[in-house]
Amino acid sequence: AHTPCFLISRQLHQPQGPYAMAGGSSLEAPNSPAVKSLTYCLRVQFVHVQAALTPQSLSAFWTALSMRLYDILVARLLQHYYISTVGAVILARDVEALRSVSMLAGTQHEHWDILRELLTLYMTPPDALKIILIGPEGDASSGKGLFQRAGKDHSLVFLSRRVDYRYRSAQGQRKSSWALQLLESLGARDPSDGHVNIGLFSAAHIAENRT
Repeated sequence: AHTPCFLISRQLHQPQGPYAMAGGSSLEAPNSPAVKSLTYCLRVQFVHVQAALTPQSLSAFWTALSMRLYDILVARLLQHYYISTVGAVILARDVEALRSVSMLAGTQHEHWDILRELLTLYMTPPDALKIILIGPEGDASSGKGLFQRAGKDHSLVFLSRRVDYRYRSAQGQRKSSWALQLLESLGARDPSDGHVNIGLFSAAHIAENRT
């Protein structure tokens, strides 16, 4: 039998990913097919795992599962997927479904909470992104906004996965004008221009930085 990690990796492997859907796409389905199948299977299996393990072992096992699911999803998001405004709605539902099943047992599920906040980057109009990133005062040193809660580079790498962040030109991929203006107003470099170390976005790395 295939593991849950294999299922989410295989089923979510689509060109540009399942969250790059254009405006006007149907939002009737509460979750993407892969996440719907995965969370159903995990809930069914949880009863058997719970019966087989001590409370301490169950907590350790389910925490590790939660972190692994997060790592696989985030790696796909940052390496292969692009997210549209409509797709972000489905992505938010998927994240909530995965978070819900992950919290059946265990501890240290804060990574899902941070991811839920980062999803606002895909639902916010470009002219309002600066407030989301650094707070309503517009001061990058104010200690507010996603820069404070999720980290500056962390937030900007997630932002770069918007479908409208870059566009194709005769010279190749170029950043949209709004993206260039935003980076300039923030006085920030674009960390997605270089190599992105996915290990720095793992659930374990998030947990380490919060201890």
